[in-house]
Amino acid sequence: MISLALHGLRGGLGRTALLAALGYALRELGERVLLVDMSPDNLLGLHFNLALEQRDGWACAELQGRPYDEPLYEVLEGLCVMPFGEVDPHRLGELKGYQQPEVWRARQAELAMHFDWLLFDLAHPVAARATQGFVTDMRVLVAEAEMTSHILLGRQQVERYDMLLVNRFDPASSLQSDVLMVWRDLFRKRLPMQLVHRDEAFVEAFACKAPVGHYAPHCLASRDVQSLAVRCLARREA
Repeated sequence: MISLALHGLRGGLGRTALLAALGYALRELGERVLLVDMSPDNLLGLHFNLALEQRDGWACAELQGRPYDEPLYEVLEGLCVMPFGEVDPHRLGELKGYQQPEVWRARQAELAMHFDWLLFDLAHPVAARATQGFVTDMRVLVAEAEMTSHILLGRQQVERYDMLLVNRFDPASSLQSDVLMVWRDLFRKRLPMQLVHRDEAFVEAFACKAPVGHYAPHCLASRDVQSLAVRCLARREA
């Protein structure tokens, strides 16, 4: 089993929608996938038509002394989601699975017989306590080609990541094209990049509570995410 985490430079970058889309794309390639929501926002399940009033999740189970993997939902054959759940912010400090990232290494070993991929949607920003020390086989950093991301990216040790995923790229934007050109020059040999183009289908898919590949399989963003999934598979085989 391969574990992968999406790390956002900041909030609002579409990280959760990207993870849902990547999980769906890997499943379409015949992989068995489990997506785990590590964010107290508890939004990942909404991309797979889980009920809005559904409040259970691995964090709730852990606090209640139940098995952490009890709230595991098979949303499609070969594709499962484990929500975070709704937890009182004052109780986050009691969660070993949130405050002690190494706990998930043991859990990954337990899940390995059932899944080929374990995808984590991490809380933002990359400096968050739940992100620090979180060890996975692949680490993907999510950014946008804009100045806030550029400044924050300059503060990162980019060698810690396997890929820079540039979301919502608009080739008609001179600024975005210029930022992307600078990044390609700066990180040419240190950090591979993958683009996901700006596409209204992403927003529409979330409104329909579906990953973009299911909602609009032939749109530009879906093709970009499919390319990302193929790259992930290639890295696994390398």
